[in-house]
Parts: sequence; C-alpha cells; structure tokens
Amino acid sequence: MNFLIKDLKFPVSYTDSEAISFMKNTYFPRGKVTVYKKSVDARKKEDISFVYTFLVDAQKIPPKLKKKTAPYREKTLSFSYGNKQLPHRPVVVGAGPGGLFCAYFLAKNGYAPIVLERGEPIEERVKTVDGFFLGKPLNKESNVQFGEGGAGAFSDGKLTTRINDPLSAEVVRLLAEHSGLPHLAYQAKPHIGTDKLRTCVKNLREEIIRYGGTFSFHSRLSDIALTNGNITSVTVNDTQIIPASVVVLATGHSAKDVYNLLYKKEIPLSKKPFSVGVRVEHFRSVIDTIQYGSFAGHPNLGAADYQVFHHASNGHTAYSFCMCPGGVVVPSQSEEESILVNGMSYFARDGKNSNSALCVSVSPEDFGDGLFDGLHLIETLEKTAYQLAGANQHAPFTTSFDFTGVKPTGAYPEPTYSLGVTEVNFEKLFPAFVTEALREGLQTFEQKMPGFLSQGCIFTGVETRTSSPLRINRNEALQSDKAIGLYPCGEGAGYAGGIVSAAVDGMKIAGKIMEQFQPLG
Repeated sequence: MNFLIKDLKFPVSYTDSEAISFMKNTYFPRGKVTVYKKSVDARKKEDISFVYTFLVDAQKIPPKLKKKTAPYREKTLSFSYGNKQLPHRPVVVGAGPGGLFCAYFLAKNGYAPIVLERGEPIEERVKTVDGFFLGKPLNKESNVQFGEGGAGAFSDGKLTTRINDPLSAEVVRLLAEHSGLPHLAYQAKPHIGTDKLRTCVKNLREEIIRYGGTFSFHSRLSDIALTNGNITSVTVNDTQIIPASVVVLATGHSAKDVYNLLYKKEIPLSKKPFSVGVRVEHFRSVIDTIQYGSFAGHPNLGAADYQVFHHASNGHTAYSFCMCPGGVVVPSQSEEESILVNGMSYFARDGKNSNSALCVSVSPEDFGDGLFDGLHLIETLEKTAYQLAGANQHAPFTTSFDFTGVKPTGAYPEPTYSLGVTEVNFEKLFPAFVTEALREGLQTFEQKMPGFLSQGCIFTGVETRTSSPLRINRNEALQSDKAIGLYPCGEGAGYAGGIVSAAVDGMKIAGKIMEQFQPLG
C-alpha cells in the first residue's frame, strides 16, 4: 500500500539518507521509504529546518502519523493519436527547452521530428561561449542566446515555475533523469546548474536520435512557404528547402529575424508586457546571513536564494528574477555593439557573489504604438549601454551608494562580469520610470531583507531579455490561424517564461500534433 506522510520536520543537520533511515527505523522497518518532496522552512532564523514529505510502501500506518497521511495516486502521462497521415516529418525549429521537449515526445511516440538549430551543439557552443567570456569575438549565430539548450543553458538552471500545470513535474523528472540528479524531482526549489544542464541537453538529444529524430545544427530558418494558408515548406540558410506541413516554431526571444519574417508573411503577432533592469550582486555570505541567520554556510543548506517584488508608486513593479546564488554575471549579447547581461550559476553554487536580475515591468503603453516598438526599446537600451560604457565590451556599472545614496556598512563585492565594467550614471541609461521604480523597490527590499541595500551591493546593466515583447498569436489548437501547421512555442512565441514553462509548452504542442496525426510508419 502506497501513501504519503506529509510535513515532517527534520533538523538541517540531517541528510536525505539519514531522514529516510530515521523513518524506516522508527516507523517502517519492513516498508520502503523514499523522499517525495523536500523544502526549507526558514521563517524562524533561529530554528531553520527541512520539511519532508515521504512516499511510503508499507502494510499499515503508525497511529502517530495518521494525521499526516494522505493517499498516493501515481500520475501517468498519456497521449492520444489522431487518424490523419503526416505527409512529411514534423519540423521543430529551435533546440531550447520548448523545442527539445516537443521533439522528445514526438520522437518517443514515433513521429521522427527534424530539429533545426541555428547555433552549435552544446559541446561546441560551450567552447564558443567560454571564448567570448574571455574576450574572443562574438559569434552571432551561436552564443548565450542561440544554440542547443537555449538561453537557459547559461543560467542557474532554476527549475521552479509560476505556472500550475501537472506537466511541470514530468519536465523536472525528465531533467533529473537525464542529468543523473534524482533529487531534483523532489526538491521544492530544484536547480540544475549550467554545468549539469549541458550534460542533460546532450543526453536528451541523443535519446531523441535513438527514437528516430534528427538534428541539423548551423541551420537558420530563413523562410516559410504557405499555400492557401497552410505550411508547405521551410527554407534553411537561404538555400535548403525542407517540405513540411507541421512546423513547431521554438526560436527563443532573441530571434528578431524570425519576428520580421512572420510580419512579412502576414502571420499575426501582438505586443505584450516585458521587463528591463539590471543585475544586482552581493557577497554570497551577505545573502546567506540575511536568509539563514546563524545557519548561514551550513553545508546542507547551500547558498541562499531570495525573491522580492514591489509595486511602485509610478504604477510599475520592481522585482527579482532568475536569482543565481553563488553565481556570476555574464555577457549575453547576440548582436555587435550592444551590451546585455544575465546571471549564471554552476551546480555547486560556490562562487563568492550571488546575483539576481532586478527588473521593472514595461507595458505596451510605455513604448509606443508600433508593433516592434518594444523590440526597438530593448535594442536602444543595449546599444546605449555599449556606448556609455566605452564601446569596448565593458558593461555599465554603479554602486548602491551612487544609485540610492545609502552608505554601505561593508565593502562592495567585486563585479564578476568578465569583460570589464565602467561606472555609469544609470539616469543616462534607463527611462526615468525604470530608475524610479528600482530605487523605490530597493528601499522596500531593505525593509523586507535588512542588509539587502545597507550591506552594500553593485549593479551591472542591462538585463533586457527576461521575456519577449511580442507574442506570436495562436488559437486553442496552439496553431496560428493564418498559417495552419505552424505552432508557435515557448518564450520566443510569448507563452513561457523559463526552462520548465517553455518545456511544458513544447510538450503541449507535441500532444496537439499527436491528437491530429498518426505516428509515421
């Protein structure tokens, strides 16, 4: 008999294996006990603990645990198959999380997808990106934004999501399986780290190939052909034509050429909100102490994270995003003469600093009436950052004192941005509503997390690719109304905001394709 034992607290000195041994020795000597969910309760800094839910296979429940017991129902994932015949193999454009997970489920169920990726396979891409971090020229087709694994391959690899979808657990389970990190599947705030995520991406690709899928790298989508409103082919690198009746468009939020192509083809797009801001860095020890008090530095807790937000008086929201404990700020541009930053952590999260995006919401009313005005604002910010910092790949930088006037009680951390920084007045960098909301938000964050501002922190800009300013419109069948067979997918299409949500969107699209068509014979 399987059941869950919920909300059992253990001291932070316990490892997972020790917690399991305690449950077995105390309550279930003949049963099987595994961890189903684990979180940290840090509400009381003097009494931080782990909170476990255990999955137990045993004949009876001890009376002492009956109030914490709940039935366990195993969740199974199933797809239905349609009757239509596919005239061509489905084409998945983009090998980020949305494209990879769509291709994985299509391949596993017999649809043999063709995956097109403009950048390099992850092994080559890592070398190219590491070279750029050290000052080598930018590769505009394979960088932090483009290439196998998507932008998330150079991030903290955070596997939390705000969407409430049962498919999220399946995404995390598969990432855990393909990375060799089983604990990811039960942690409340799992993170895979950029180093482990790269292995996972490679393993997913190899499994897709084993199931019958194929990959074509250095393959940029350059055209889409339509006949009577139906997809008939795609063109790669301006020369190679691939017949296709089903195309999953999972190209990410940095592929401006794809948005322009769709606009020329009169495939509907619409404006949507997005955010812009900076990367804030603290000493990791500062954030650990704020969050964990005297437990800071405990090896079982690791580096602390945080999440803050503030609705500013000017109507905008300032908030943290993609927090990277023990990580670094990395150059993430995909275009020449521009500066773009992001955060990246390794699995160990053992860097000296912790960083996070601090962003301010931007609505369509803030950037003009034109469809592409949001893209133009992003482009302007990135080019302005490049010019203000010296037009030499340095990033614009300022301190908490210079930005807010709050004198720090400690030393500033050293910037981790590898290509150098130049001190810049952020009033010259951002629209006024952004700096106003950030300053006001920082004061509130100090109240919520004493030391966040007063301990001293630094800011590096600009962070502009938190999400796309455009949505590629789609209907309930997840297709474009004006291009039947075209499935906009993931972050670049405007339907996701992170690794897990993009992967879930790819899975949903795979399901919709399967509902219509038979597997290929």
